[in-house]
Amino acid sequence: MLKTTASLLLILATSAAFEAGIAAAQNVDSTWTFAVSGDSRNCGDFVMPAIAAKVNAEKDAFYWHLGDFRWMSQPDQDLEAMQPGGAKLTRSVYLPMAWDDFLSHQMASFGSTPVFLGRGNHETVDRSREDYIAKFRSYLTRPEIVAQRKADGDENAPVEAWYHWTENGVDFITMDNASHDEFSEAQLKWLRSVLDRDLKPNSGVHTIVAGMHEALPHSTSSNHAMDDWDMGLQTGELVYTWLYDAEAAGKHVYFIASHSHYYSPNIFNTPYWKQYSNHVLPGWIIGTAGAHRYQLPKDADKASRTDIYAYMQGTVNADGTIDFALRQISEDDMKQAKWPNAPLDAIHECYVGNSDSAERK
Repeated sequence: MLKTTASLLLILATSAAFEAGIAAAQNVDSTWTFAVSGDSRNCGDFVMPAIAAKVNAEKDAFYWHLGDFRWMSQPDQDLEAMQPGGAKLTRSVYLPMAWDDFLSHQMASFGSTPVFLGRGNHETVDRSREDYIAKFRSYLTRPEIVAQRKADGDENAPVEAWYHWTENGVDFITMDNASHDEFSEAQLKWLRSVLDRDLKPNSGVHTIVAGMHEALPHSTSSNHAMDDWDMGLQTGELVYTWLYDAEAAGKHVYFIASHSHYYSPNIFNTPYWKQYSNHVLPGWIIGTAGAHRYQLPKDADKASRTDIYAYMQGTVNADGTIDFALRQISEDDMKQAKWPNAPLDAIHECYVGNSDSAERK
């Protein structure tokens, strides 16, 4: 079992600073944008078409979904509302149709805009990793991913829930921490090889964006993240250290997760990580694509927001830095982008309800 100790974190953080500037940066000709969020269970059939409409209108390069497509433990209220007469579904009827509903009422909204998927913990409810890979194989073998696998020499390796692709000098890394057997040794070995290639001189990679469902340990969302299990805590600390090391070596590094159903920036600005270095990795939580919305943790950044539906738009600048902006979804946005069989009263209920605060009223 890999274990990251406090001393190892400090040693790596210190030694990596001497490597700053080793990797060559590659500028792109102009700025470009992409979109990211996660957690579209519960009301995602109403929210995701509105997100897709904005993503398509903005001509974002792609949309990145960080997991939790459908509730799975019980029927989603949006799906039930679109049944003839709003008929209630038994779980035995719901389960076989849940992922198909995600594809037909959420993913289909994006049209020709590329979509990349990450695996969430609700994708593990009565479904295995093999089930996930089989169902979403076409997303896990997108042309960009296949081309990257070939460039890495991994074209004959099994398709996994983790993958990466490089676009205009930015390496987008999708990891799988949806279940408590992650990060596995196999996934860590793969990640280490990806980062080692990125750190090589003349790699052409100047920016690394790591996306996954649950936040790495010791964030402001530590009560609902990889801190929840021993293997997650140990391997998550190691991954943070590797990413920090890449930043200290001269890369622009960003971290994005969902799982907690709110928007929150600066999630690693915590006493734990600040004790090991004079700065922390830039990190966000953006679990606002339709799931039941949570209360904010008491130590969340002041810019955090809940009881909203939203996504983040990342603007990649010529120097490889990325500016992230919150893009909120209004009730009117949801109504304008709705499916023909989506009842307006159900959309309204999802907008004003579907949250911890609504339940307390």
